[in-house]
Amino acid sequence: MIIDNTSEIHRLLKLGDPSDSPHFSGVPEDLPILIDQHKPVIHAIPGRTNMANNFMAKPGLIQKIGFSLKSILIYSAIFIGAFVFFYIALNFSSMSAQLQGFFAKPQDQQILGDQLQPYNTWISGYFYAVSDRKLLDPNNDMDKDGLSNMDEFILHTNPMVADSSGSGMTDGEKVINGLNLWGSGPMSEAQKQNIPKLDMNTINNRISYNALPDNSRLVIAPNSGNIDYTKPGRLSIPRLNLTVPLIWSQDPAEFEADLTKGVIHYPGTALPGEVGTIYVSGHSSDYIWKRDPMQSIFAKINYLKPGDDVFVDVYSVDGKVYNYRYQVTGNNIYKPDDQAQFVSGSTNLLNLSTCWPIGTSTNRIVVSAVQVGL
Repeated sequence: MIIDNTSEIHRLLKLGDPSDSPHFSGVPEDLPILIDQHKPVIHAIPGRTNMANNFMAKPGLIQKIGFSLKSILIYSAIFIGAFVFFYIALNFSSMSAQLQGFFAKPQDQQILGDQLQPYNTWISGYFYAVSDRKLLDPNNDMDKDGLSNMDEFILHTNPMVADSSGSGMTDGEKVINGLNLWGSGPMSEAQKQNIPKLDMNTINNRISYNALPDNSRLVIAPNSGNIDYTKPGRLSIPRLNLTVPLIWSQDPAEFEADLTKGVIHYPGTALPGEVGTIYVSGHSSDYIWKRDPMQSIFAKINYLKPGDDVFVDVYSVDGKVYNYRYQVTGNNIYKPDDQAQFVSGSTNLLNLSTCWPIGTSTNRIVVSAVQVGL
């Protein structure tokens, strides 16, 4: 019997003739085959043989599968990276704000920075004891002269006395008119150096607010009446091609922040649709380095003529929108503390106001409009 040099296992694995191996010494052809009768003879199974043959016949299959998995991982990583990049790029300001907010300091520290300790020392010198710490807040206008406690600290004026020099004019009025805070005549050069640190528009708004008659300076509770105060209204002036959010300011301390969002409704004045004066104020100018999108929103209201329309839309607590139409009757120039700008008799009046002339806070130009049918 002749031995088949190509064994069964070699055929299964497609390894070729074992005699091809350099280490194979060969087997004599006449060597008999010794078969152990107690052990079963293993025969090739056609199906499994084909599987093994097909698998081993493609030596690059594993490499191909590995390459496909690698490609999927690479492309997935690129997609995720691109998504994260564009998400951050498109929402950069929001992401930055979130990050900054995480490290935000308390309000008084944000306002005062490294001046916190000197400020506390300075204002504590005016009091023996204080029951309400809010009185000492840097944003509070304790003496109702138009200057916040922080403004008084910068200018070295008395936060408890509206007229530090006893001249008959409040400190706030002197500031917006460029007058000496501690004497007569114009401001000194030393005082002028502190002016860029102040927000003249907000000082002007505080002075006007403080001039309101006591019985009209009301506290507006959230959602009082039918107006949703959490949602800004909308003021539109077709002649000026202007549409701007109408912010329902709750307190003069919020004026500065609210004016960066739109125009503000003075708390305590009438509401759209009511009898009385609706008093709305906006910027005519602001410091260029503030980059405030609303810094010149009312810069052109002096061009409004009698008969021009002004529309006000407000949102109610039940989700409805109410529309009001007003027509301009004229304009007037007032001092910031002149109460006449709030008087309307029994008319449904809308007064639009801003600092005037542009670039100053000396006066206010007020454009008046009366309610008419839609």
